[in-house]
Amino acid sequence: MLKWLKRVIYIILVVFFLVVGMFFAIRNPQLISLDLVFWKAPELSVALYVILSFMFGACVALLASSVNYLRSEREIKVLTRKYEKTRQEIDALHKASITKELSVEKR
Repeated sequence: MLKWLKRVIYIILVVFFLVVGMFFAIRNPQLISLDLVFWKAPELSVALYVILSFMFGACVALLASSVNYLRSEREIKVLTRKYEKTRQEIDALHKASITKELSVEKR
């Protein structure tokens, strides 16, 4: 039930940011040239530089979070294997105790 609400909120946010971006691009048509320490960028509009910087930041954030995600996935796999091994040991001990109880009762 909440999936449709989540989808609607995402659509509203995307449309909102697109409108804000378009408004920003229309209001700032002037060209600028970035002069970095070792490189001079070509003249582009302010809006394009802002959009490119946001995209670069999003890519860096995605890479940083993917490293953390992959580390968590690996840890989940290791812990799942340990859990399964422990579960098998518990089952084996449980079966052994049942077998021992049955053999004691038969005597």
